Amino acid sequence: MAIYHFSGQIMSRISKDTGKPKSPLACAAYRSGDKLVDEIDNQSFYYKRDIKPVTHILTPSNAPEWTSDRQRLWNEVNKIEKNYNAQFAREFNVALPIELTNEQQEKLTLEFCKEAFVDRGMVADIAIHRDDENNPHFHVMLTVRPFNPDGSWGVKARREYKFDEYGEHVLDKRGKKSFYKVDTTDWNKKETFNEWRKMWAEKVNVCLKENGINESVSHLSNEDRGIEYLPTIHEGYVARKMEKKGIESERVSLNKKIKAYNKNISDLSKFKERKKRIEKEQKFVRRFSPKEKQQLSYIAKEMKFFINYKTVTERKEQLKSWKRSIQFTTNNDYKVKQLSRIDKEEELLKAADEILSNESERFINKYYPNWDIESLTFDEKLLIVEETISAKRVLTEEELDQMEEKSIQLKFEYEIEQIYANPYAFAMTLDHRISSIMIEKERIEKILKVSADSSQVKLKKAAMEHPMEFKKLRKLIKDMDHIFEAKDLINELYDLQINNLYPNININKLSIQEKDFLLSGAEYYEQPITKETIKHLKRYTVDEQIGILDILSQKHLDVNQNNILLKKYNLNIDNPHHLIFFKDECLRSVSEYPIPENYIKLIKEIDPVTEAINKADYESIINIDENINKELNECKNSSLNLLGVTHGMLYGLLQDRSYSSKKQFEEDLKTKSKKKKKYRSNGPSL
Repeated sequence: MAIYHFSGQIMSRISKDTGKPKSPLACAAYRSGDKLVDEIDNQSFYYKRDIKPVTHILTPSNAPEWTSDRQRLWNEVNKIEKNYNAQFAREFNVALPIELTNEQQEKLTLEFCKEAFVDRGMVADIAIHRDDENNPHFHVMLTVRPFNPDGSWGVKARREYKFDEYGEHVLDKRGKKSFYKVDTTDWNKKETFNEWRKMWAEKVNVCLKENGINESVSHLSNEDRGIEYLPTIHEGYVARKMEKKGIESERVSLNKKIKAYNKNISDLSKFKERKKRIEKEQKFVRRFSPKEKQQLSYIAKEMKFFINYKTVTERKEQLKSWKRSIQFTTNNDYKVKQLSRIDKEEELLKAADEILSNESERFINKYYPNWDIESLTFDEKLLIVEETISAKRVLTEEELDQMEEKSIQLKFEYEIEQIYANPYAFAMTLDHRISSIMIEKERIEKILKVSADSSQVKLKKAAMEHPMEFKKLRKLIKDMDHIFEAKDLINELYDLQINNLYPNININKLSIQEKDFLLSGAEYYEQPITKETIKHLKRYTVDEQIGILDILSQKHLDVNQNNILLKKYNLNIDNPHHLIFFKDECLRSVSEYPIPENYIKLIKEIDPVTEAINKADYESIINIDENINKELNECKNSSLNLLGVTHGMLYGLLQDRSYSSKKQFEEDLKTKSKKKKKYRSNGPSL
């Protein structure tokens, strides 16, 4: 297995271990295996090795000829680095891949050292060690001082003096001129060292691949790579020789402990892998055919969301609400366009249902072959699949019997969740339901020849003559009572929120639509709204508005992509009210600032109805949107600053709309009570 080891150090005159001075000639002799003499004190150094190292000296083009002579090279370094604590060399210890031949290892070493070091201006003294056939590696000692173009030694760093605001030298504590030390090369930088480490890994991997070896190394640490193994340390020739002689070496002992730890990790990893493989074999997963996957991918792309039971169910409910909200609006091209979109989405959802149902039946036939699949509803089938995958086992008979009850419970919880998420849409649904019940109620009352004011005798007679129709009438009235109870709950939900944000407002004079608009405004502007603050309300600067408009103008982006780009602006385009408030805010900017004409066009193109998922009363949004577009068409011809369409509506809601007299107020209440009673009074009497 190819291993990665690349460590480095700076060699100084004073040894870090002993604190004693050392010679660069001694270091070079130990690595090269040559006998070298230090000319300063005429001391010779020689370290006998069982296997002679393979050595090379590579020099840059501007280096003098004598740099190719090892003894002369390090003696010259010894002379130029005069300080007692001078740094005379940089050294790297690098592991070679045992998968390569000796010739391939040598070629790889020379290519790397030339590209990494020599081409940057360093002399590289290389020694390849093969004392241990399982640990081939090379040492490279590098000069730390650059050469000038004429071959003379250059400087490692230069001084940049500090000056004060008057151009005078800044002095240090000793009264000397203060300066910055500036390196003349980038060889000491951490980034350069990391670059060399990465370069070595890349070169090794290319070499292994070129020689048909399916192995690779990485310069990243085990921690960065998510590997639990501990890296071993470099032992060195001396440490291993000590062990052979029976002398304990600290470095070798540490490596033995690390290898024992890594073996335990390896055994644990094998166990985890085996467990993972078994779990995979037993895993319950959805299995769609290639054609079904292709169809689901197309549907997801068209619908702009991931297809599963939850998303499909949610969108069905949204389409129903959308369809109801526009069925009583004026027939025009816009309505036709919306209905066309609804029809298309309904067809796509129907296809998704069929695919999910077929896949569920295959799943149940495989894992529950004795179960009567025909007795299951669509919801129950999908729930059995979801529960089995979640439990990672076949469900018991008792658990399967609970699926019907659980599917009803989940549907109920979903509906409650939708009510809390969007109470206004639910309230509008209730209103449409009341309208349809009233039409059916009036039809049956004509057949029975009864009304809300009919006597008990007349009602009993109608029940005897038309028992089925009378039974339907009773059910309609019962349904009506339930709907009014639900509307009361929705009103209470709104009232709690309104009282929290607007404690001084009279909620009794606000409709649900008006309450919803007030709450949406507070949510968009992120603050309660008052008559005094309306004229100053603004969420985005003009530059931010232009940035948002640029994103919304990119027609190739879907809703999800838009939301990602708009994240920094915190604008939710899934909310039609937020889009309406943003569009109106842009309208006010147009009347206040010089906005380019093309941006006015972009503002008009914002369409809250089609760009947002159906979560509100589309009829009111269409009306507001039309008014904003009308203002946009006229604002350039007006020198007045516009209050804005939504601001005008908010201001109107916050105005004191008190009645002219107590009598008028009471009469109005009576009128409302009569209307309410007209719908409810027949319940108990029937």
